[in-house]
Amino acid sequence: MKHGWRFIALIPLALLVACSNDVDNTEPPAELTSIEQSIPLNLDWKLDTRAASNRAAYRLRPLIVGDFLYSIDTSGTISYIDPTKGRRIWHFETGLSAITGLGGNQNLIIATSQDGHIKAYLPRQDGLELLWEIQIDSEIRATPVVDLDQIFVRSVDGKLRSLAANDGTQQWMVSRRVPALSLTGNSQPVVVNDRVISGFDDGKLAAFDRATGQVVWESTVSYPGGRTEVERLVDVDAQFVLHDGVIYAVSFQGRLVALQAVSGDLLWSRELSSFQSIAIDEDALYLSSDNSHLWSIDRRTGTAFWKQDVLHARRITAPTVIDNNLVVADVEGYLHWFRKSDGKLVGRIRPTNSRNYVQPLNWRGSVLTLDKIGFLASVTRQQ
Repeated sequence: MKHGWRFIALIPLALLVACSNDVDNTEPPAELTSIEQSIPLNLDWKLDTRAASNRAAYRLRPLIVGDFLYSIDTSGTISYIDPTKGRRIWHFETGLSAITGLGGNQNLIIATSQDGHIKAYLPRQDGLELLWEIQIDSEIRATPVVDLDQIFVRSVDGKLRSLAANDGTQQWMVSRRVPALSLTGNSQPVVVNDRVISGFDDGKLAAFDRATGQVVWESTVSYPGGRTEVERLVDVDAQFVLHDGVIYAVSFQGRLVALQAVSGDLLWSRELSSFQSIAIDEDALYLSSDNSHLWSIDRRTGTAFWKQDVLHARRITAPTVIDNNLVVADVEGYLHWFRKSDGKLVGRIRPTNSRNYVQPLNWRGSVLTLDKIGFLASVTRQQ
């Protein structure tokens, strides 16, 4: 099992979560620079969800379902929120010690806990109805994926499970070795037709038959290197993406790769280190590297369109694409707008005063951001 102590040992490297007494030995963040002709931004609302009420909860990203948001806090309280007005409609107690966000869709909501408890709920007008619950023997730090009649759960002990959506019965399970030292966190599985693809802590990506769990292909994103366990970290914890039949994945201290989703064959690769989710559009991949540099990469060739280092060491989130811009949040609660075409910094606003861990959400042209103490905020560009 991948325990929290491994993660604490990696704080100076991974730049994910500060230690409990707020002593921080990482590189100091770059000073904020002035912005010429800044785009006008407006804070529409701010709501205290308590969704990140302790430091274990750095992946509690809200779930968008239709016109509403679901948010869960570390005590297991699910809030149902109207993102237009920033109003909580109802809340529901699950009793779970949640450390990652909810999975699901309009028909099923999946909540998980630090101790491996999984609960499935049916959405109702005034709350949720428990459908089933099961217990597994590991922490769950990746959001479960609901697809048709299956739920795919990646746990920190290197296992990927397929569960029946109607009753939680385990259909199959695959297991990969977890290195002696690894980052605390996992990427979500990605479903591609009759396959489910998952990243692992040994730097590999593998595709499995969704019906049987049999391996279809396996590809190495990065190879461990160096003499120490820290130097050999190559976790595929950054959320990889699928576009036009190509999987794009990046590892910590490793490579960014493009793989054929059908076969796992390598199309191109380049050196890049990240543990943050990849954003994508028709032309480019957008990534926050582990030193908080923002990259735009040609998704067809792997060459860099541009790199922006103005937020060096500010521990930025993964970028989110919104219209012609990219948005990232940082260690001090600022949201930064960059132009997609050339990476120029064009806007900044500070909706909260605390660090953001989760990638901002794009909801109908608004940017939704959640800070480490649970303040959910909505920001829009003024017209």
